[in-house]
Amino acid sequence: MHSEYPDEKPKTLLHFAAQLNQFCNTMQKSDLVVVPLKTRSQIAIGEVISPYSPTFDGGVSRQIKWIKSDLQRDVFRQDLLFSFGAFMTVCEISRNDALRRAEQIISSGKDPGFETGIKTVTKSAGTANTEIEFENAAVDLAQIARDQIERRLASAFTGHDFTRLIAAILTAQGYSVHVAPAGPDKGIDTVAGQGILGLDNPRLVAQVKSGNFVTDQPTLQSLIGAVHDAQADHGLLVSWNGFTKAVEARRNELYFRVRLWGRKEIINALFDIYDKLPEDLRAELPLQRIYTLVLDEEIPSS
Repeated sequence: MHSEYPDEKPKTLLHFAAQLNQFCNTMQKSDLVVVPLKTRSQIAIGEVISPYSPTFDGGVSRQIKWIKSDLQRDVFRQDLLFSFGAFMTVCEISRNDALRRAEQIISSGKDPGFETGIKTVTKSAGTANTEIEFENAAVDLAQIARDQIERRLASAFTGHDFTRLIAAILTAQGYSVHVAPAGPDKGIDTVAGQGILGLDNPRLVAQVKSGNFVTDQPTLQSLIGAVHDAQADHGLLVSWNGFTKAVEARRNELYFRVRLWGRKEIINALFDIYDKLPEDLRAELPLQRIYTLVLDEEIPSS
């Protein structure tokens, strides 16, 4: 590592060497790999199916057979999410009975949890008398906070209450909003427009799905039809549990007609306007702005 990166600090080189050792020597065929997907706020689980091999650019690679590629983060209990939040790209998660629980999630979709305490696990860096304590590894505090907020949203805002939250976000963004009463909505949960009366452009039609419903192509097509029928400019499709691959594949195609809000977009919008939400809604979802130290270059970020 020193010869490859002569200008890096010793602690950074130690992290690099530890991760390379895990990838090449500790990881074995049939091991499970858990990958938090930052872009989608989901988690993928796969199985290692090959030894490591060199790549054309001087790196190393392993082949992975993906078993689950779109698990929502709240499938996992907080202790496992905390472990997955380590900034180290490659590390073995052994504590809290992680392997058995990952296997259970693959088979049943549920995390059975671990109740008998937490044990300390250390990771060898591949050199004599050198260890990295996983317990002291840097963690992504922002992601841990988002996980907690997601859990609160999922439990406190379901059904029509979730629609009420989305309407409040749109109102805080400057829209005049009308929410359909609870019950059958004929594909329209919320209509919103600019101006005092909500008659100015852009005018939106929103369809909102909470709970475990994965929004599919027929739901998307229903929204597109509702946009046309209501003479609106755009559609907003909000789905707490995400979208099918067929819907995701149309994001770019429909970019100027329909916006898709999954958990990531919902929470980002919430953060942007939280101080403008009604007091009673903020009481249901109490958040506090905090500051945390930005890690220096001694902790690798990739």
